[in-house]
Amino acid sequence: MYKKVTILTSKVGNTHLVSHRMESELNQTHKTKLTIGTKKLDWVPIILSGLFLAYWWQPWMYLTVITSLLLLLNFCIVGALLLWADGYEREPVITVTWSILWGCFVAISITSLITPGEDNLFVAAIIEEASKLLGLFWIYKRGSIHSATDALVMAGLIGLGFTVFEDFIYSAGSEDAISILIFRAIFSVFAHTFFSGVGAAIMYVLWQKLRGAGIVLGFIFSFLIHYLWNLSQSIDLASINLFLYFIIYAAWPPVVLLITCILVRQKEAAHIISNGARAVGMGVISQNELDQVLNRVTRRAAMKQRVSRSDKKEYKRELSARARTILEFDSYSLDEFEVLNESVRNQNDPDFWA
Repeated sequence: MYKKVTILTSKVGNTHLVSHRMESELNQTHKTKLTIGTKKLDWVPIILSGLFLAYWWQPWMYLTVITSLLLLLNFCIVGALLLWADGYEREPVITVTWSILWGCFVAISITSLITPGEDNLFVAAIIEEASKLLGLFWIYKRGSIHSATDALVMAGLIGLGFTVFEDFIYSAGSEDAISILIFRAIFSVFAHTFFSGVGAAIMYVLWQKLRGAGIVLGFIFSFLIHYLWNLSQSIDLASINLFLYFIIYAAWPPVVLLITCILVRQKEAAHIISNGARAVGMGVISQNELDQVLNRVTRRAAMKQRVSRSDKKEYKRELSARARTILEFDSYSLDEFEVLNESVRNQNDPDFWA
């Protein structure tokens, strides 16, 4: 009898221990998603580089209403695609903002100070991609990259910020500023997002298998396609074959980026469906909660039940946190979740992540 009581006590203790450990880890995951940008130190390089560029370029001297709108349009075209790719487990606004500003200010400043000149396209491509990669590593160290989708979106936003300021640099002081921005909107608006975003997704996938070697290979992909893209301009390919110039310079970056966004979104959805089915079967979450993560109609219906703006924001945060926990569902052993499932069923509130 004493032995049975001891075993039962041990099992109950293990149940609470596993449940508490998993709850703590899930809460910590949710907190780290908000980490980047919440500390003053995060903004020091952005503020310093922003002041440096403001002093150097004095953008208020060159920007007009039309050129500002064109830059905003270029930004929205690519930004909308990246936000669509990040449709299930969205990054916090502060993380998105920090990523864009890193590319727009810090990466541009590093490139401006170190790049030897336009004649050395190979070194320029390495420096530009390395300066953007530094921001991505900072984000990763603060716990905001958990998948190839996160890597693609965060690095893509850094590249997008870089593109916006680079477009301004090319157009600043030119009599053909509007034409330049329209041209770059057609031919190169996706370029830096493509180089950095797709390269980062490759880094993440290869890193899981090859660790450090995977990061190196992904970086080589980023700067190599960047260099080849720059090279296509230096050899005046347009005068040789205009169609080939359009394909190499304008068409393939958005096409490859679009395909990559579709693939990572589909993979993340399949991961949520697979893990969600297990979680629903074990009673950890309800089918309706899973549907809210996956289905826009169900999500909107749940959103309408939130009256105030703060409630809606909180619901969005909870939804992203729930998507993250579902994506991480298979990172724990089955035995742990069986123990957790028993403890959850015995609780008054069956929604562990409510």
